[in-house]
Formats: sequence, structure tokens, C-alpha cells
Amino acid sequence: MKRQDISRLEKNRPIHFKIGLIISLAVALLAFNWASAPHEADTPVFDALGDELQIEVVRTTQNPPRPVPPPPVRLTGEIVAVENPEFAAEPFLLPVDEISEALNAAQGPVGESVRPSVAKPEPLTVFRPEDESIDIFRVVEEMPRFGDCADEPDRDERDRCSGLAILRYFAEHLRYPELARTNGIEGLAVVQFIVEKDGSITDAKVVKDIGGNCGREALRVANGMPKWTPGLQRGRPVRVIMNLPVRFQLH
Repeated sequence: MKRQDISRLEKNRPIHFKIGLIISLAVALLAFNWASAPHEADTPVFDALGDELQIEVVRTTQNPPRPVPPPPVRLTGEIVAVENPEFAAEPFLLPVDEISEALNAAQGPVGESVRPSVAKPEPLTVFRPEDESIDIFRVVEEMPRFGDCADEPDRDERDRCSGLAILRYFAEHLRYPELARTNGIEGLAVVQFIVEKDGSITDAKVVKDIGGNCGREALRVANGMPKWTPGLQRGRPVRVIMNLPVRFQLH
């Protein structure tokens, strides 16, 4: 190396030393700051809160649940045919004055407003089994009659006489059942029976009952009736089925 170059280096040594020192300090300071600075993810951050913590409750509207419809009802059972469910004839009630006359003529104690009534003839219905001797009619030329009414001049009078005789008989013998009176039971009971060829009563039964032993009492009195005048068809006695309504009424 030339002497001239060596002398130049010696002359610039202080400057180079200072530059190197400054660079070293800068690098050391940078390294120190890098190592000591906290990581952002590890530093918790707190928000400033006021003196009071206020919680706002928001009320939400909930629709009530829809009612669940009941399951459909399934009908089970058997259909049973009812014998004689309806009566084609409406009860025929005698006029009030004649009813009063019949009740006043009755002997002995009378039940509380017990009014038997005679049904009008129903449309002609003939039951014809193989044996013609046991035909049962509902309507015949001469309907069966109760009581001594053979001397009346025409059919209407005989029918009226028979109705009055039935009223008198039931007024004398029928009593209002205690069970029905206690429970205030009123209404119409219907007894059905057959007037035989000799006028006797057979196969009597209750076909409409109102409870309280009313049907049983009407049946008891019907079974005790004396013989009727039998019905006639073409001049000969025949068996005739009859319906006898009895009305029970409390005052």
C-alpha cells in the first residue's frame, strides 16, 4: 500500500468510528424496542364504563299458540232396527166437557189428571202370515170397542161411547206413580195390545214410556181391562192391534 493511501485512512479514522458507533447504537436500540414491545393480541382492552350499568330489557310480543282442534269423533256401533218406532195416528182427545163428564162419573178416588186417549185409526196395514186364521189387522170395517156401546145408532157414536168408557175405566183404576210425582215427570205413555176375536186382550206392552213407572202403571191397567167388542172385517171377528195413549199430567 502506498504511503499516501495509509495517511488518508489515518486521517478519516475518527469519522469512520463515529459512523460505526451511530449505526451500532441504532441497531441495538431497534432490537431492544422489538423485544420489549407487548403483542397486540395479548393486551386486553377495556372500554370505559359510566358510573351506572344500565340494562335495557326489550319486551317482545309472542303470539299465543293456536288451539289444537280436537280429533274427529269416530262413531262406532251397530244400527238396530226398532219395532214400531213411530205411530202414524195422532192421539184423539175427546172434548174437554166430555172428559170432565167421564171423570166426574168415575167411582172411587181418581189419579192426578190422568187422561187416556184413543188413537185415530191408522192407514190399513194387514199382516198376513201363511195361516189365514191368525191375521192381525190395524184397521178394519168395525174397530174393536170398549164398554157397552152396541146400542148407539151409528159408528161415530159408538166410537165416542167407547172412548168415554175407556176414560172412565182408567180414571177408576190408574194411579199416578209416586216416583213420577216426586220427580215431576209428565208426558204421554203408549200401550199396545191385540184385541182377539173373542174380545180378550193379549200381547200388551209399552211402546212409548216417559219413565217414573208411568208406562208400567198404564200397562197394568190395560192388562186388567174386561173384554172388548171384537173388530169385524167382512162381517167376521178378526184380531186387531191397538195403540192406547195415556197422558200423565201433574197440577
